[in-house]
Amino acid sequence: MPRSRSKASLPMRTATLPKATKMAVIAPAAFLNSLAIGTTSLGMLFIVKDLYGASPALVGWLGATFSAAYLTGCLTLGKVARRLRPRSAMVLTLSGSALVMALFLAWPGTAQAFIANVVYGFVMAFFWPPLMGWLSKGLEGAELNKATSLFSFSWSIGIILSSYLAGILSEAGKFLPIIVSTSLFGLDAAFVLVSGLYVSDDPPVRAHSVDTAPSVDRSTPLRYPAWLGAFLIYIVMGVIFNVFPVFARDELALGESAVGLVLMMRALASTAGFLVLSRVTLWQFKRAALPALSVLTVLVLIALTLTHTALGYALWFAAIGLLQSIMYNNSLFYATSGAPDRDHRASIHETLLTFGQVVGSIAGGIVYQGFSMTAVFFALIVALFTGALAQTWMVVTPRRRPLVNRRS
Repeated sequence: MPRSRSKASLPMRTATLPKATKMAVIAPAAFLNSLAIGTTSLGMLFIVKDLYGASPALVGWLGATFSAAYLTGCLTLGKVARRLRPRSAMVLTLSGSALVMALFLAWPGTAQAFIANVVYGFVMAFFWPPLMGWLSKGLEGAELNKATSLFSFSWSIGIILSSYLAGILSEAGKFLPIIVSTSLFGLDAAFVLVSGLYVSDDPPVRAHSVDTAPSVDRSTPLRYPAWLGAFLIYIVMGVIFNVFPVFARDELALGESAVGLVLMMRALASTAGFLVLSRVTLWQFKRAALPALSVLTVLVLIALTLTHTALGYALWFAAIGLLQSIMYNNSLFYATSGAPDRDHRASIHETLLTFGQVVGSIAGGIVYQGFSMTAVFFALIVALFTGALAQTWMVVTPRRRPLVNRRS
């Protein structure tokens, strides 16, 4: 008997090994890439504004350029990315991004900043969707929640450090953030490539495997209001990432490091939210929570219209960061739970986040340049309140249909 148990247990341990160890690649890779992206984004913003005199609207367009290129990549490269092994797709993105940033350093300028954002934003479609598909493969319920939360915690740690890092580096030299981010992209590419020595990759095409993902679609329609919530909160993120830094420099008279510190408070709260969500599952499949989160965001935005100090912005941005973590986690969890085509669902999740950030960056920059930051916040209030009404309708209408396979 003992001998037969040993033989039977060996395939199970071998089959589950990638599930237990793939996070040793995913978490550090997500952290380094997020750190590089955040450092690049804020560093580019300070370069075009302070060295080349870009207007607030142009800065908003610059931030939107990366997001729009990434969105285009997700829509056009999805099938190609799914044919590659996750690790191969990630290395392609990271090495390409390092090359693009190196070329920008050799030939800087406003037009070149837009070109760099377009190219490296486009190839970034080979990184996040394949990574998230690999992350969620074979997981459901509490295991899926823990994996998505750990992934979110990893990349959000990178965002925390990148905001302040970019500010500090920009004060020392305007091009230092880009130099550092180029090195980070290269380091991440080397790490992912070498990780193949100790963590096996999933095949790009599902075949005869022990993957526990369902072969039929048992996903929940709650993904639709969750996706809408993620889209809405990332409109707010587009404003915070690309419009607020201009406002903070021009009207609050904050230095680069102070701007980074304010943005870091949002990232800290977001990271704390992801950490809590990895241990709490009570929020799953609670319909009313989805529109309620949008309403809470509206209340925070109302408070922001009354704020006039850096400390006030830091505190309310922290509240937004906490709400962002929940809404992001909802979107990714409901997108992949019970779904047979997880790479595709992850791509939809990423597309909506990115589209929201594009809308926030462009519209926010235009409204701020034409009116004021208060007007930007009022526009966000209208958008989030309208979205909350739409989410309420979405979560009420599916009551006649089963929402999800409750085993997950």
